[in-house]
Amino acid sequence: MSNSIDIPGNHLSSVEMLSFTMFRDELRHVARFIAAAVPSIPAVTPLDAVLNVIRRNPALSQARLLTRVLAAYIGRQVSFRSAEVAAFDREHLALMVALMNAHDAGSLNKKEWVRAAEEAEAAQRDIDG
Repeated sequence: MSNSIDIPGNHLSSVEMLSFTMFRDELRHVARFIAAAVPSIPAVTPLDAVLNVIRRNPALSQARLLTRVLAAYIGRQVSFRSAEVAAFDREHLALMVALMNAHDAGSLNKKEWVRAAEEAEAAQRDIDG
């Protein structure tokens, strides 16, 4: 049984490349169909919750994708495949929605985003050797 999410009305080819903005729009589209994707994040900020996921298992494909999302939020050139929209399970999709909401609300400053992206990238480097 797969943990990936079926996307109702998915209109994207699996090889189509998306900008970060388009990727975010598609994630929000998917989240509308997934009731469990309503953010219910623990007492830590969504940014810290994402870092916890990445630190726990940086080799997990969802952790690698979250690392790329953080890099995009600090202005690094990152592109996404349309198929990656369906890569998040319900828990990680909810986390991604909370992260997008926190960014859009401006509740975290640029320094915190940079710190998180750098920590996530360091965790990826540690497993990549």
